[in-house]
Amino acid sequence: MTDWTACAADTIAAVATPLGMGGIAIVRVSGPDARQVADRVFRPVRRRRSGGSALEHRRGWRAVYGRVYDSSGEFIDEAIMLSMPGPASYTREDVVELSCHGGPAVIRAVLQAVLEAGARHAGPGEFTKRAFLNGRISLERAEAILQVINARTERARRSASAFLSGESGRMVQESREAVAQLMTIIEASLDFPEDDIPEMQLLEIGNEARRIAVDLYRAASDTHRSRVLWEGASVAIVGRPNVGKSRLLNALLREERAIVSDRPGTTRDTVSEVANIRGIPIQLIDTAGMREAVDPLERIGVERARGALADADIALAVIDGSMPLAPEDLAIVMSTPEHRTAVVISKSDLSEAFAGEDVGGRVGNRRVLRVSALTGNGIDQLEAEIEALAVAREVDFGETAQSFGARRADCLGRAANALDEVARATGEGVPPDMLSIDLRVAIDALGEITGQTAREDIIDRIFEQFCVGK
Repeated sequence: MTDWTACAADTIAAVATPLGMGGIAIVRVSGPDARQVADRVFRPVRRRRSGGSALEHRRGWRAVYGRVYDSSGEFIDEAIMLSMPGPASYTREDVVELSCHGGPAVIRAVLQAVLEAGARHAGPGEFTKRAFLNGRISLERAEAILQVINARTERARRSASAFLSGESGRMVQESREAVAQLMTIIEASLDFPEDDIPEMQLLEIGNEARRIAVDLYRAASDTHRSRVLWEGASVAIVGRPNVGKSRLLNALLREERAIVSDRPGTTRDTVSEVANIRGIPIQLIDTAGMREAVDPLERIGVERARGALADADIALAVIDGSMPLAPEDLAIVMSTPEHRTAVVISKSDLSEAFAGEDVGGRVGNRRVLRVSALTGNGIDQLEAEIEALAVAREVDFGETAQSFGARRADCLGRAANALDEVARATGEGVPPDMLSIDLRVAIDALGEITGQTAREDIIDRIFEQFCVGK
């Protein structure tokens, strides 16, 4: 676990831009000695008339052009140094950023010079952790930053940006304050037993608790639906050989990724690609045709197909609509999870060998769609079904919830459940001291979202998901 007491005692540095070739790269330095560290490696091209260092100036943001040197005095690169004195910086500490040319060797040399000048290499997310610990951002805002960075689609980016804007954070904080007010009323009655809470006021407390609970349940539901935008979902495409699985994969990807052939058994291993389906990152897994295989390699492919089906969030069970319906088709469909499977009757551009009703009445509650990967007919409807299944998939919250969406929904749900219990108890004449227990549960659960009551190990896990330099 991180020693938080030492966080503000040292100065950290890291590369804040992706490694590789680029126009510029940035080395970020934060901490009490950031200005002194920068002074040891950076020399302005034009020194101030009074002499002294580049950072001996008024306490404000300033950009200076100059050169970076290593500990032996050897020139490394030209750079622009941006100084941001605390608390008017990202971490609320003194921050210095050196913007140099973006070659890998150059940026490594500049970072090494900064480390030799007295900084320590930052860990993953340590700059953002300092911003949180120094009160600049809440834990929820920090997690929203991570979601913005990791957003893989525009829809996911917009959703993460909504959290980053602070609107949801205000709702959580306002709800927590409202619960705290109820707690104050209850605790006052415990401190002064002679002033019993009138029954009417207890009912009002219950009504207010129920109102807050409804808002929190709604927010938890919204978070649950948004979670799939950030985390995505996996879709296994299964079926007998030569039913059109690979062509369906290509149609959903909008590119020729999988080899398509009329010869059965062409796909002998799983092929996985990520598609942007209605703003959701969907990992599509094309599998080998399921049948009793004689060839050892094909047999391995079939086993991997079964494994992919077991691990996937969603299944697309593909049936060739131009061929008579076979018992093996229905057997494969029935081997898929009913609540997260769509049955795809492929090759709808060819003559239909059977009616959709022949399948619909024999596959339970699985939705049946006719699709032509060749013409694109039905692809839009299939994408809509994938979206619906992805959003509706079950999520296991609780102690294992570590991602932003899962953790937030779990906290909101626990707070809402506790407030529901308060509302029920006030109508049943439960003593006020028992009400205070559930109110405290709700306050602590909401505080976990903002970071006010979150455990240190949870906070450490959150920031470990960040890249080094953020």
